[in-house]
This record gives sequence, C-alpha cells and structure tokens, in this order.
Amino acid sequence: MKCVFCGCSDSKVVDSRYLKDTAIRRRRECINCGKRFTTYETVETNPIIVTNVHNEREPFKIEKLIESLKYASYCRDGINVEKLAQNIEKSLLMLNSQEISTKDIVRITIDALMELDTISALVYFTQHTDCDNFNAVQMFMNR
Repeated sequence: MKCVFCGCSDSKVVDSRYLKDTAIRRRRECINCGKRFTTYETVETNPIIVTNVHNEREPFKIEKLIESLKYASYCRDGINVEKLAQNIEKSLLMLNSQEISTKDIVRITIDALMELDTISALVYFTQHTDCDNFNAVQMFMNR
C-alpha cells in the first residue's frame, strides 16, 4: 500500500475494524514519513455473464430476475420475490462458471418456484420457454 502523502510503499497497519457491509477499515502509518491514512478493503466478486439464445452476452442483473419473478407470481401470496432472487443468484454462483446461459437460469428459477408455487412456476415457464416445443412442455410436466 502506497502512502498518500509521500508515495512510499512501506506502511504498517495500526488498527483494523470490520464494517457491516463486509469491508475492512484499516488505519495505516507510513514507515517513511510517519503520517497516518485510512484504507478500505472490500471483496471483489467477478460478475456473472449471461449468454442468451442469440449468443449475446451481458452481465447478470438481479433486477431483471426480480421483475420476471414479480410477473410470474403476480397475485400469488407468500412469495418473497427479493429473497427468492437472492437464493437463485446464490445457486448460479455455486455453478462455479462465470458464463451462464439463460437456459440454466430458467431451469434453476423454475426449480426454485416449483418448491413454492406451481402456478408461478408455470407462468414463468410459459414466459421464458418455447411452449410450441413438445419436449419443453414434457420437461415441465415431468417435474
């Protein structure tokens, strides 16, 4: 860590504190000039890249998943859409792949919805799959 005052790369940590949002606040003292400064360390995660059916790539946006879940569970009671979206995102991260297809997202989301509400899962399924494809309908019916 370089000193913000003299640019020296040697400093020592005087104090460390964990903050609520998984950051660490560190007070440092420069070995060269003796001045103190504060640094904040946070964990950086690699974003998930979503590949759609047209092979276009874009970063995963939980807001899009939440909107889709809201549509699928409209007028259905007992579904916490934000919490469900966070659980789905965790499942996607556990795939240990930085690039995920929309088919994987749909599959994981339908599985999560089936545990909560079959009607919402069906609405989501019809919204995100080709219902003219007999194999896709069979896949849903065999769950």
